[in-house]
Amino acid sequence: MKTIKLLGIKAPNASIMVDNILKQDPTGGLIIILSPGTEEGLEKVASKYGLVIEAEHKEKEVVIRLVENSGGLETLEELDVTGQTCPGPIIIAGDKLGSMANGDRVKIKNNNLETIEDIAIAMPEMGGKVLDQGTDGEKHYLVIEKVDKKDSKETTTSVKRDKVLVVQSNGIGNAERAYATFIFAKAALSMGKKVGIFLLMDGVSIARKGNAATVKHPAFDRLDHLMTEAIDAGATIYVCELSANFRGIKQKDLEKGCKLAGAATYVTLLSDPTYAVVNF
Repeated sequence: MKTIKLLGIKAPNASIMVDNILKQDPTGGLIIILSPGTEEGLEKVASKYGLVIEAEHKEKEVVIRLVENSGGLETLEELDVTGQTCPGPIIIAGDKLGSMANGDRVKIKNNNLETIEDIAIAMPEMGGKVLDQGTDGEKHYLVIEKVDKKDSKETTTSVKRDKVLVVQSNGIGNAERAYATFIFAKAALSMGKKVGIFLLMDGVSIARKGNAATVKHPAFDRLDHLMTEAIDAGATIYVCELSANFRGIKQKDLEKGCKLAGAATYVTLLSDPTYAVVNF
């Protein structure tokens, strides 16, 4: 497939140049590298020659692929996550990617642009590649292709931070922070991260048998249900031994899936450069 670079060419001049190129030979498709925001008119040009647009948005350029319409993007499976409360959309998107084979594509839709942008940001970590992003009627969308995670990241760092440590020190007395602990944990798990939750100080109250079941927000499931879901999905819940002792809590008093851990465990987790640390 022929590639042309039109960086710095403003709209609509870029689309006019593409039209002239396709007039010579519209077969085989075309790859165009443009400056962001200069894609105006390309959809009309693609339609004129019976081609389909695939767009990959990068920081300093946009890669447009004009490919022959073999039913690809127009017959995409659609996944509408409108109405889902955060982190529902990213969890649903993660579950969908997990069921897809490399090369499969899906169109994710939502009426909230911020939700779509949030999903797009997470894609490189989840093994997804954003091919296109735009508006379809009243809804915003992403077209995602499943790829190997190593191929979905444009850059690599010397330390791969593929783990998340959520530190919770407030307990059931602060319902918002208690919920956030497990909501963020579930979001990280859906992105393929290894998750550890460390409860210390008043945070250990969450792990005491029966306590989490007393916390219920109208917009969410009961706190103990979220905790069980996180554990079942692979999260490890550590309970600070010192904080537990201060409150007379023993291992037998903890919910299933929670375990006492000492200062050495906590410091080791904090010192591990592969962990991103979130505090609640």
